[in-house]
Amino acid sequence: MENPTLTTQPQGGYVMADVQRQLDRVLSLMRAQQPVPAIGTVGLRRARFREGYTPESVTALFDNIAEWQRQLTIQQETRDLDAPEQQVPDRGRLTWSRQQQVWVREITFAATRFGSAYETDQVDDFLDNVLRAMGNGEPLPDIRSAQFHMSRAGRGGYDAAAVDHFLDQLERIRPLR
Repeated sequence: MENPTLTTQPQGGYVMADVQRQLDRVLSLMRAQQPVPAIGTVGLRRARFREGYTPESVTALFDNIAEWQRQLTIQQETRDLDAPEQQVPDRGRLTWSRQQQVWVREITFAATRFGSAYETDQVDDFLDNVLRAMGNGEPLPDIRSAQFHMSRAGRGGYDAAAVDHFLDQLERIRPLR
């Protein structure tokens, strides 16, 4: 995982620094024995005029990381089920997994100054509300009605497509109970 072999292509591949940043984040979470949130290629930029990693090799690596995390989660849940009940949870509260909360907390979006971009403060505030709800055992804020202002040209903001993709994924997650 520390030095994966990724193939390159002369133009059009993923920006190497973006991929490395994602891998550094994954590696730091693994070393800290923290859950690795789902990672995807939506927020990765393409290297238009220089060498970059082939999309196929990056996708394959990210899929391997996701499968590793899935297997680890299954092992941990099995251990938790075998452990004696230590505390009776509050029956009225929802239970969001630690992995779900880390996934929301650790999400990063590519910043862009051109094209469709959302105001970063508004997206960050919404994600803070999601994390607050998860931590309090409450339903998530209404994701379908979440609206963000587009950032002004040249000012920069979060890539709108990446944020929208994340919100689509967020809408599909469910509490453990």
